[in-house]
Amino acid sequence: MDEKKASPIRDICWEPYCLFVLGVLVAGLLLFFTTVHYGYAREVGSPDKKTKAHQSHPEQGSGQKLEKGMPTTVRLAPEVVVRSGIRTEPVMYRRLIREIQTVGEITYDERRVKVVSAWVSGRVDKLYVNFTGVRVKRGDALAELYSPELLSTQEEYLLALKTKREMAALGSKDAVRSTINLANAARERLFLWGITEQQIARLEKTGRVSTHMTIHAPIEGIVIQKRILEGQYVKTGDPLYTIAELSVVWALADIYEYELDLVKVGQKVSITTPTCPGVPFTGKVSFIDPFLNIKTRSVKVRMDIVNPKCLLKPGMFVDVRLRVPYGGRPVLSIPYTAVLDTGVRKVVYVEMEEGEYMPVEPRVGPRAGRYLPVLSGLKKGQRVVVTGNYLIDSQSTLGAGASGGYGGALHGAHGH
Repeated sequence: MDEKKASPIRDICWEPYCLFVLGVLVAGLLLFFTTVHYGYAREVGSPDKKTKAHQSHPEQGSGQKLEKGMPTTVRLAPEVVVRSGIRTEPVMYRRLIREIQTVGEITYDERRVKVVSAWVSGRVDKLYVNFTGVRVKRGDALAELYSPELLSTQEEYLLALKTKREMAALGSKDAVRSTINLANAARERLFLWGITEQQIARLEKTGRVSTHMTIHAPIEGIVIQKRILEGQYVKTGDPLYTIAELSVVWALADIYEYELDLVKVGQKVSITTPTCPGVPFTGKVSFIDPFLNIKTRSVKVRMDIVNPKCLLKPGMFVDVRLRVPYGGRPVLSIPYTAVLDTGVRKVVYVEMEEGEYMPVEPRVGPRAGRYLPVLSGLKKGQRVVVTGNYLIDSQSTLGAGASGGYGGALHGAHGH
């Protein structure tokens, strides 16, 4: 039986051809929609005549030149301004105060610390102050010391006085002069050992020597060290007590080298501590170390702090604030939040009219509280954006087309 002859059209494989045609159609559609979208974006993003005028003639006194290709103005719809919370403040003259905040430590005023030492050798027989932390007044008894040297000097003094009276009765002037010299020498030694004028007068009147010497507090303050015990023998010059007067204390603080030019001797400071919330302490800078700590890059500054109720204790940490007037007169300034610092440039957006903002790169000085002094690039009366400037900067980066599209999107959402 004869087989039918196969058709050549049936023998052709159509799958590759179909895939090729489908790919061409898809590519054509993508090219069409891309072209249409690009043309629409260019139409939406084209600047109007007023914007072109700003770009071709930038405002005078706008500071440093802006980056190439960066739009000179940004326009936002009124509803975008309201929803974004954009707020402006004027460029104006203000009295600026720079403030340094640091941490300090309270310590003793070395000029108000006294060491009570033994002026004569002997044995400690009694302690009136037998532990540290005791508050004493000037002249309070601290201890009693038995000293054979003191006893013999008193007897020598009384003997010289008796001999002087006897020689005077005999009329021997030379002998009287000699005994007077002996009495004066003994009296001087008693003075050097801390015997007071009243004690010597009592010795002369009664003729009775004192077996013990009472050691008195030289100042009013707190006993911060005690180095003796009852029954202990001491030598001349041995330290017995250390007393600190705390009505004025020192605060030691570290000031970084870049802030050091603001600190001067005699400058007023204020101090607070969590131990006494709401209680301010005041003082002044009394000394600035002449060398720098190379590890911390800071300088130690000493401040005298008035401490009338002794609320500040040595060893406490305190917060130190130094306020320094900037320039001594009103300075052209802007709020520090107006400046966008990218690390390469500092940008401020100036409001040209409602909804229109121009980026300016002014020169500003170091921060003083909430403000920055303006060195150049801005004029008095201009209004700068202080909140919402990040949004404006993002629109400036995206370009006018994106800005218009964003505004339209917000408008559409508002309409719904």
